[in-house]
Amino acid sequence: MTIETPRPVTRHLSSRLFGSAAYLGFLLVCAPAEADPATDPTITGSIEQHWTTNALDSDRAVADWYTLLRGSIDRQWGDADANARVHADFEASRYNRVSIEDDRSLALSAQAFRRLETGLELRGTLDYRVQSTGDDLEIGPFIIGTRELKQILSVQGQLGIDLGNATSLTIEATETIEKVGDTHFQDDLISPTKLHADRILSQMAARLTRTVGEYAFGGSTSALLASVERVGFPPLQLSFFQYTAQAEAAFKGKDGSSFGLALGVQYLRGADGIYQRVLPAWQANFVQPLPKGFELRGTCFARYETSDTDDPLASWLRRAELELGLKLRENLAVGTGIFAQLKDNLLLENVERSKGVYAEATWGATKSLNIVFRVDYSQKVKTILDEHENTVDAFVGVRTNI
Repeated sequence: MTIETPRPVTRHLSSRLFGSAAYLGFLLVCAPAEADPATDPTITGSIEQHWTTNALDSDRAVADWYTLLRGSIDRQWGDADANARVHADFEASRYNRVSIEDDRSLALSAQAFRRLETGLELRGTLDYRVQSTGDDLEIGPFIIGTRELKQILSVQGQLGIDLGNATSLTIEATETIEKVGDTHFQDDLISPTKLHADRILSQMAARLTRTVGEYAFGGSTSALLASVERVGFPPLQLSFFQYTAQAEAAFKGKDGSSFGLALGVQYLRGADGIYQRVLPAWQANFVQPLPKGFELRGTCFARYETSDTDDPLASWLRRAELELGLKLRENLAVGTGIFAQLKDNLLLENVERSKGVYAEATWGATKSLNIVFRVDYSQKVKTILDEHENTVDAFVGVRTNI
């Protein structure tokens, strides 16, 4: 595989993407045409009124109110052996003062599943997401608003094989195209400019699992090839190849407790040999019910981060979270949690340190209506840039299920 020369991601879709789309269409034809009366559409919605001390998400703290609106709809046809599902969701935020930070997104997906008598399971998924993101650009003492449109098209095919003796093998292939438009600047102060690169992500993965009572053991492996458009010099983003292999174990008790552990390695190679290294990757999570209605949850992991990073290549991310919940009454629950995160930008040599805490209360006003109160506090430090961010975000929200 060659990753140094990016594919022409802005011109055409790959043949694998069309093949996966045809596979999904075949499954949809095979799935039952008649809808199951029990699978009525599921509609969810929420509206939240926030107050934040850091609307720009930077070291220039600007307080503001903003409204966050979310909604989704799901519909499924068929039964456990053959079914089709469609999903749509949207999200929009609107700031009172800092309107340059307003965001909007819409996602659509279709999924088809078929279980054959031979012990094979086939699943195909097609996803499309479009998002308009507002941000700010600092030029000396001035701040200019920016807006960028991003589209993501993803197709996945999955094959499940029953090997007998409570052992299964899952093989999947995923092709994702990310297309980013030009960045537009507030009041056209600067001509539209491309600040982020288009990408094609091709991934193959396999997982072997064996179940023994309440325990599950196995291993997984995956290979990810990212072909990235060259934008700027030096380039803003780089192509890369990433390989992961790990052993996995999980436990699920009858009392609701669970535990999962994965240990392995990740190999990352950047374009033009700019970076090449193997690092240990791991993840652990647990859920433990406690007396008096308490429940404790936790997770921690270490891995390469290639999507949510300011680095042209990737970051090495470590994160830990701990949550404690309590159900006071049938319709009233409270919770609190803390997190700590350390992100090393591989090429920029910048280190981001983050930590935070939250408190939340959820009141079930009716069977389908919840009122949520929440307060978040977080700190972030960027060493090379010498930025210190402190943010308080408080909101009251209404969530519905139909």
